[in-house]
Amino acid sequence: MAPASSHGERVLDDDELVARALTGDRQAFGELVARHQRAALRVAAVISGSTEEANDIVQDAMVKAYGSLASHRGQGSVRSWMLRIVANEAKNHVRGRVRRLRRDDRHAGLQLRVTQDAAVDALSSVDRQRLAAALASLPANDRAVLGCRFVADLSEAETAAILGVASGTVKSRTSRALARLRSELEES
Repeated sequence: MAPASSHGERVLDDDELVARALTGDRQAFGELVARHQRAALRVAAVISGSTEEANDIVQDAMVKAYGSLASHRGQGSVRSWMLRIVANEAKNHVRGRVRRLRRDDRHAGLQLRVTQDAAVDALSSVDRQRLAAALASLPANDRAVLGCRFVADLSEAETAAILGVASGTVKSRTSRALARLRSELEES
């Protein structure tokens, strides 16, 4: 049985909210979004490299999630399913940005910028700008795994589900990404 809220009513779990949302209860879906919005924003910000764009990415991802609620068949947690949609939307956003920059020929190379308030807020560091710059210089896969694990504070299993890789892959990518991050920090 689900716990009671402060008003004495039973708090629905994520699967119950999905079931209600499938019957057309938009308020139930709104509750799901509210529960997982902070983690979704962190994932979007780290993968896209922009807190300014994270809100738009999450909003687009939640529209897609609502439209594909029926595709969630209880395989894994609702949170992981939603965050995977956010991660994919953020990756698509970055790919679109790269295409636009190349098409416009305004930049010789893509310089992804990770702003302090997005990627670094959840990390404790004396030199936040240096850490943000080092994180921004990492390849997209490294930023994604470090962002999920340490910025969004997701478990290995959740990170694996979101990134669509095996749990062992998350472990090895995390290890390599941390080594690259250490190396970047030592060089700067």
